[in-house]
Amino acid sequence: MIYLIMKGPIIAVTLFFLAGCASLPTHFISLDQQTSADLEAVLRKIENERVIFIGEIHGTPSIHLLQLEIIKYLHKRGKQVAVALEAFPESKQEIFNKWIGRILDEYAFERIYKETWAIPYEYYKEILEYAREEHIPLVAINAENALIGAVSKYGLREISQEFLHEIKFTACATDAQYKEIIDRTYHASQFPFLCDGQRLRDAVMAFNIAHAVRGNNITIVVLLGATHAMKIAVPRMLQRHSAASSTVLMPGTGRRMIGRTPDKLIADYIWD
Repeated sequence: MIYLIMKGPIIAVTLFFLAGCASLPTHFISLDQQTSADLEAVLRKIENERVIFIGEIHGTPSIHLLQLEIIKYLHKRGKQVAVALEAFPESKQEIFNKWIGRILDEYAFERIYKETWAIPYEYYKEILEYAREEHIPLVAINAENALIGAVSKYGLREISQEFLHEIKFTACATDAQYKEIIDRTYHASQFPFLCDGQRLRDAVMAFNIAHAVRGNNITIVVLLGATHAMKIAVPRMLQRHSAASSTVLMPGTGRRMIGRTPDKLIADYIWD
């Protein structure tokens, strides 16, 4: 796994995920209309979108609580819901299938989770358990960390042109806005091609989301980091593969990650 150093102050985070400690966000802003709305109004606005991106600051209890609330709302409204997660690479899809199919018990699943994703299991536990209880498919969308690490260190020569063509990848240098945000957000001197590595990860996730929504009526809720959820990142790349409608929700605290206050080119809604 690649560990990136974010520019700015180091924030110590203590794992403290107990029921009642986190509260749902209540104040949202539509960045297109510049109007305020409560959670209920936002849910009504987004419920007919095919793809709902929820940008997260990994390991923030209130964000994971909101993700769960949105999944529950859509499921109770009778939507065919699937949950796509950055947490697992596509190669481990069978693990999700076995979890939902009750072939894996929680001990075995949690062990594999911990081997795969660095964010403590407790933050995603309620989402994963609800999906299992309600038979909601989980979709693994990420690229392999070894692949992203190789590209970040040595460049695109590490990957075949056929694969880049299939996922409709365009190099970081072709998108000045994307490159400016990635370069400002992350710093890792041992990875001189970091921006192309991040962009490749975004392209792979977009490709896998497009595959998940193709030929069905699924509403897919995508849980991924705020920099990946930016409209100029995975959502824009998704448009190269699919005409599925989408919306982006992002925490206002995402400004710490992207180095700017989110605007309508970054997200559709932000919350305090």
